[in-house]
Amino acid sequence: MSNVTMTRENFAELLTPVHKKIFFDSYNEVEKQYSKIFKTEKMNAKSQTYPHLGAFGLWQENQEGNEFNQDKFSQGEVASFEARRFDKSYDITWELVQDDLYNVMKGIGNGGSAKGLGRSLRATEETDTANVILNGFTNVGYDGKALFATDHPLIDSTAKVSNLINGALTDESLKAALSLMRNQKDEANIPIAARAKKLIVCPDLEFAAKAIVRSILQSGTNNNDVNTIPDLEIVVWDYLIDPNGEMKPWFIQDPSFDNLLFLRREAPIFGSKQIQRKMDYNMYGYTRFDTGYCDWRGLVGSKGIAGDAPDVDPEPEPEPETLGELTATIAAGSSATATKVTAVTGQGTGTLKYLVDTTITAPELDDVATGYSALTLDTDITCADGDKIIVVEVDGDNKIKAASAVEDVVVGE
Repeated sequence: MSNVTMTRENFAELLTPVHKKIFFDSYNEVEKQYSKIFKTEKMNAKSQTYPHLGAFGLWQENQEGNEFNQDKFSQGEVASFEARRFDKSYDITWELVQDDLYNVMKGIGNGGSAKGLGRSLRATEETDTANVILNGFTNVGYDGKALFATDHPLIDSTAKVSNLINGALTDESLKAALSLMRNQKDEANIPIAARAKKLIVCPDLEFAAKAIVRSILQSGTNNNDVNTIPDLEIVVWDYLIDPNGEMKPWFIQDPSFDNLLFLRREAPIFGSKQIQRKMDYNMYGYTRFDTGYCDWRGLVGSKGIAGDAPDVDPEPEPEPETLGELTATIAAGSSATATKVTAVTGQGTGTLKYLVDTTITAPELDDVATGYSALTLDTDITCADGDKIIVVEVDGDNKIKAASAVEDVVVGE
């Protein structure tokens, strides 16, 4: 290219391949996130349909010599797709080429660039596929229900099937979603053995999802129970963001079912054309595709709860320790100089001690039990009429953890 002199007549011809390469390099510079979630197929016509048929019931037992048991499919609703056109362009002027050739060769035009065009197309595809999920709690689908609903009708049964979970992403709600998926049925209300393989979350739930799925122990509790959540593939979808901030959506998927579809009618193209009655050129990108779903089976989703960041719950603050209460039963001893303690309630795991004196100040928590003696129930304790008595419970460090009220002694005769 360096051997060719750029003129008004050939500058678009020389620059278009450069901008085209930059466009596709930018479009493909980052792996498409939706391709991990949506099955990509080619549309063979402007419109493409996925008819839903009923399902066979269970096989029936038969006898030798009898005709085969006959069954037939019932006709249901049709999921339809229509190729939509997406395009964007920018201009390159001859003056821009002459005055700023270096940047033009890097793909920059008047008010736009090939790099921006490529990245914008990738973001458009991500946003359009993410909207299938974001709108999937309120849309009306092929069966008359939203993508995520509690009452999907069945063609060959009066039963209804749910694939909607309420609430934020937690260990408990994820387990409920997994169970709900396992209970999904075909059109004849027969289990289809769906098993989630992926957990797809909005960016705000990335670390909550990883904590729940990858923890060795059960997430969000103080228990030592083993984490029984299966090893799901976690997909953090940067474009799964509610513009109104009302949802923090998440869903699980069994990709063995055809459900979420990205249908390409025409692959992206990049080209240029001369602007009429000008020597300037227009650089453009163009493609046609449609996104949606052909079945709700293999999907269970939740709106989540706005404002929640359901990470692993922190350890609760321990309750402040207080002095425990003992109730001591005081009785007369065997003489006028003896009393005794016949029963104590409220004791924990510590040791009981007592103190007898003319005056006693009630102790506080963790006071050291200096001057106290070990208590043996129903045994005489030497005292004088008019003395006071208290019973305490101490730990291994002789610190008081519980105490009775200070009471008058009861002496014998």
